[in-house]
Amino acid sequence: MVKIIKADPWGRVMTKKEINEFLHGEPLLMRIGIIDSDGYPLVHPVWFVYENEKFLLTSDRNTIKVKTLKKNNKVYFVIDTVTKETGPCGVRGRGEAKIVDDAEYAQEVIRKHLLRYLGSLKGPLAKQLLDAAKTDTVVIELYPKFLGTWRYR
Repeated sequence: MVKIIKADPWGRVMTKKEINEFLHGEPLLMRIGIIDSDGYPLVHPVWFVYENEKFLLTSDRNTIKVKTLKKNNKVYFVIDTVTKETGPCGVRGRGEAKIVDDAEYAQEVIRKHLLRYLGSLKGPLAKQLLDAAKTDTVVIELYPKFLGTWRYR
């Protein structure tokens, strides 16, 4: 089980139920930070789904993100928002990424992303991403070491 910790001294730790609702609710972007070969941080916004205590991301296999993760799989991530109901809230943490080069798996994850973020498997972007998943897309499995959470209400 992934450890849940308090990420902000003024906020409170989210309950497991709140974390689950947060990570499966509104389609928020995750931002992942990685370190390139020159030692500079790279931060990328990505779509995600959270299943079985890991985040599933996708990317073209030839991106700087994937090339960098193959050399150094350590990441830092954050998903956050501000709503009238919760105030500022979010989840962040350290993790390790694993690149999975499997076209069938990539198509499965892309479908989940499309339904979560676009609400449909139809349309030009959906077609483009599904076609790319057949040959050019890899899955990035992100395994968090902890989930630092905060919520003010």
